[in-house]
Amino acid sequence: MRQLPTYYYLTHFHEFLSFVEGPCADLLHSQHTEFLRAFHNASKDEQCALVRCINRKHTAVKISSLRFAELPNIKSLIEQLIQRGWLAHPQAQDMDDWLACLTKDELFEVYQCCADANAPTVNKSAAKSVLFDACSSISAQSLLKCEARLDYVIRLTDPIIDYFLFLYFGNTKSRLNQFSLRDLGIMNTREERAQMQSRFDCKEAALSSFLLSKYLSKVRRHPLGNEDSIRELLLNIPEVQGIQAQDKYNNIVFELAKALLEFDTQHALDLLLKTDSPLAQEKWCREAYKAGHTSAVKSQLEAIIDNPLSDGLLHFAEDFLARKFKQKRTSVLTDMLREGNQHLYLDEIYKGSVERGVVAHYQQQNTHQQKMHQQNEQQQNEHPQKKQAFRTENVLWRSLFGLVFWQELFEIPGLGLATQFDFMPTCLKQNTFFESAEQAINDKLAQFNSADALMQLLSKQAARYYGKGQGIFHWRSNLLELLGVFVKTAPMSGIKTQLLRMAKDWQSCHDGFPDIMVLEQGKLHFEEIKSEGDVLRRNQLACIKSLRDSGFDVRITTVDFIIDPNQTYVVVDIETTGGRAAQHKITEIGMVKMRCGEIIDRWQSLINPQRRIPANITALTGIDDTMVQDAPIFAELAEQIDAFTEGCIFVAHNVNFDYGFIKEEFSRIERFWRRPKLCTVQQMRRYYKGLPSYSLANLTRHFDIGMQRHHRAMSDAVAASELLKLINEKRFTTSAE
Repeated sequence: MRQLPTYYYLTHFHEFLSFVEGPCADLLHSQHTEFLRAFHNASKDEQCALVRCINRKHTAVKISSLRFAELPNIKSLIEQLIQRGWLAHPQAQDMDDWLACLTKDELFEVYQCCADANAPTVNKSAAKSVLFDACSSISAQSLLKCEARLDYVIRLTDPIIDYFLFLYFGNTKSRLNQFSLRDLGIMNTREERAQMQSRFDCKEAALSSFLLSKYLSKVRRHPLGNEDSIRELLLNIPEVQGIQAQDKYNNIVFELAKALLEFDTQHALDLLLKTDSPLAQEKWCREAYKAGHTSAVKSQLEAIIDNPLSDGLLHFAEDFLARKFKQKRTSVLTDMLREGNQHLYLDEIYKGSVERGVVAHYQQQNTHQQKMHQQNEQQQNEHPQKKQAFRTENVLWRSLFGLVFWQELFEIPGLGLATQFDFMPTCLKQNTFFESAEQAINDKLAQFNSADALMQLLSKQAARYYGKGQGIFHWRSNLLELLGVFVKTAPMSGIKTQLLRMAKDWQSCHDGFPDIMVLEQGKLHFEEIKSEGDVLRRNQLACIKSLRDSGFDVRITTVDFIIDPNQTYVVVDIETTGGRAAQHKITEIGMVKMRCGEIIDRWQSLINPQRRIPANITALTGIDDTMVQDAPIFAELAEQIDAFTEGCIFVAHNVNFDYGFIKEEFSRIERFWRRPKLCTVQQMRRYYKGLPSYSLANLTRHFDIGMQRHHRAMSDAVAASELLKLINEKRFTTSAE
């Protein structure tokens, strides 16, 4: 690992302050500028001592824990920082912060020292939480008499430093250690595209947003089971200035109003109605309807439809109005599920990956159609229509959006990445992209009116920016291929409508897209996959409706899990140079493809591992350096292995060994590879209990399975396929019962 220089933390702090005093200079208040002036006038050792304290996790810092080679006089420096007013020994208002950083033994000592004679006895072996509660019950004045308090200092600079951190990172959670992680190479940053710009227009809006962000965190941590505490929190909400502060205020009131419903329904409803957010308006409609305010709810629903805050709220209002006031018995979701959508049965192996199961199902259909076509001599000149399925979900639309609007998002001053630690452009985080760049967005959309023009733009953007880190989408090697299939078959007007929708309201429209894209007979449609227990979330419902309104064919595919007798399996065995995938290489692969208990295809090859094969491995497998010296390397066979295993369940004896090696080999050539897995060891233990050994050799002897040569890939793969037959006989029998 890289080594950081002695004063790295001070260098990072000055880098941090250069942003605060530069782009954010107009956002500073008097207390901030006074601190900065004093800090720059302090000695280097004083600055180091303060930054070391600032970098500690807790507000309270134990002085004896501050041991640094470059600061041998740390105790005198702490006294100087106390004199400057940056640190102080814990006072009455600091008792909770002080107690929070004490160890269990220290808490016990404090309790023994400060508890009065009538206090309950607490054992030293008690849980730390019990000791903390016991100490917290002691009055602050009594705790102040504890000499252990003088072993600690409290940071008085936290309100100032926390504000600076908020200006730099845009949130209340990030800390200065991110600079160290960057320099150590652990955290990637986007220094080349950071605009180093302020996130706020004025200091009043910045401070208001900061205080409300801190208050929102406090509300979410606070137990809200008491009416008095809820009302007290409502009374002390900081002042609101600016759009960003208003969003925080809305979230605070929404959280408190929800909690208040249990105690004062009318007051809670009044708060929700006055809160300008989609979630609050929806909650008001539901709760007011329960309370019997039907006419008011109807009026509010009609007002929402006339002027909705978001697509999701609009769809809720339309659905709720129809079901509650026009005698419609079903919801939009129920209607979608009844609209002739298909139902599939997938092998239970796909329970943890239902979308991949549906894609594999379509791939198997293609294979079956191809086989039937080849067997039908009357159709020699015809070709079966392949159904191509691609997992898309949010990848497709987010990558399309990011590539189309790259310049507008990252290169227009004031809209892009405020600092190098940002992933998401400021305009998307603040949901101001369209209002800030309306003309540029419309100009970009006008640049393409055909699939060729759009693909030309996407190819140009990808070639120029491929691999650049950002938070909108993940780069993939096949990204342009996926986009090409989509763009060539999708309605151009629908593409533009959706891109504009995302630009206008990124926060509500950046996710919820259907799981897979299917191309069938030259026509495109999307499918949202739902298995038992899955629900269609509000953002998915809004997205599906929006896509349909834009001219896209979107379907709901429901799935039940069975043990599918027609499932295709690929039974695999490999030989290697050793036992660890990260350090060793494959020397041989044997694979058999099975369906309905029969082997329908075989594939095998020796592989040149590009290293010597250890003598003990040769003794075990019979494979030596001479045998593999002219064999292909894995990269030359990767395409064949990928194609042979596609759409199949990957089966092996100790499956994680074989699967892990093949996945690692694909990773070495920077290719993503994944298949559903089934382990014959695990399944034999499940269905054939009590056998003395579950090794492949012993199982083949027990079940009289012939083997040509143990520890050769094809022989072991065929043997494992016989075990799979035994396993499936039990699986099918158990399923039928």
